[in-house]
Amino acid sequence: MVTEQEIVDAEAAVEAAEAKLDRADEYQDTAGSEQAVNEFRAARVDAHAARDQLRRLKSMWAREQQGQARREAAEAAFTKKRDKVVDRLTAGRDEAARAVASLDQAAAEALRAVAVYTELVQSAARDLRAAGLRHDDGGVEGGSTDGSVHVGGEVWRPASGPDMLGVLVSAAVAAHDQRHPLATRWRYSGGLVAQAGAEALRKAAGR
Repeated sequence: MVTEQEIVDAEAAVEAAEAKLDRADEYQDTAGSEQAVNEFRAARVDAHAARDQLRRLKSMWAREQQGQARREAAEAAFTKKRDKVVDRLTAGRDEAARAVASLDQAAAEALRAVAVYTELVQSAARDLRAAGLRHDDGGVEGGSTDGSVHVGGEVWRPASGPDMLGVLVSAAVAAHDQRHPLATRWRYSGGLVAQAGAEALRKAAGR
């Protein structure tokens, strides 16, 4: 922002430069030396520079004053709409906050439930193997060394809660913006077992 004091200082600088130019002009006329000519030329350059600076500052000042006037007019016009804008923003924020809180609660519950389910599967696998029912030995039913259980015609596999959430978040983000970093295919931390377990849960959930 250009201040009034800057313009006053620039006007004083122009007056001083022009006075110096007048003295250099008189000195050149009376002395006629090369030094006098050089001093006149330097003073003329300084005077031009001072006038250019003053014009620049005044031009900037005028633009800024116009901009300030437009700003004040816009603020006066906005005053009538402010309450409605605030109401819309508040409603949108509250709705988003409720959705985030609901998601946070659901994510925590999902992590807990998947952890409980995984422990049930792994515990059943251990119990079956301890009872001599090892699926790895070729039996139709029994527990596997990877923690999964083959029983009742189904395969029950342990799952990773974080991986499960990662898959769902990745899919949800991709549906809205495939270029977002979270939209890339989730990499399972537990390898094929975790992937199969997550996919089984998604299938059971109808996702």
